[in-house]
Amino acid sequence: AHNNLGNTLRELKQLESAITSYQNAIAIKPNYVEAHYSLGNTFQELNQLDDAVKSYQKVLQLKPEFAAMHNNLAVILQELGKFNTAVEHLETALSIKLDFAEAHNNLGNALKNLGQLDDAIKCYEKAIAIKPDYAEAHHNLGVTLQELDQLDAAVKSYKQALAINTDYAEVHNNLGIALKDLGQLD
Repeated sequence: AHNNLGNTLRELKQLESAITSYQNAIAIKPNYVEAHYSLGNTFQELNQLDDAVKSYQKVLQLKPEFAAMHNNLAVILQELGKFNTAVEHLETALSIKLDFAEAHNNLGNALKNLGQLDDAIKCYEKAIAIKPDYAEAHHNLGVTLQELDQLDAAVKSYKQALAINTDYAEVHNNLGIALKDLGQLD
């Protein structure tokens, strides 16, 4: 009941009250995976990242084969600048679920942040092969190609991202920069 109340409160954006409900659910049933997961998500929404990490780690302690949880934890770890640990969690997620496009994309982001641009490109390409309509992966591929001064390929990736999501402002911006660098602005 407390977990369901927490979910309702979270939907109503009463996040502090939702946290209390999830904590009450956990007090009654300490190994309640869903409550720990929801608590972590709520902490993440509040940008309380250290608390979110603790909740997600508890989920993984209870359910180590939860690929999506490894991915979610890795996203937060990247926000905290812990790229090597994020890579470990993403590799674990992909060992559990090889066709996990989001984890391939996020692994690309972590590797890019570690300066491993060629490996990042391979990850983005895998994400796109699994999920061709993944605008974010097309965009991330474009950004990485642009960093490597492969502007024609970057433009192609940006245009693919925009074909999927015409309202993707960051892609419009990056496409404009790449076209300017190519001398192709009208």
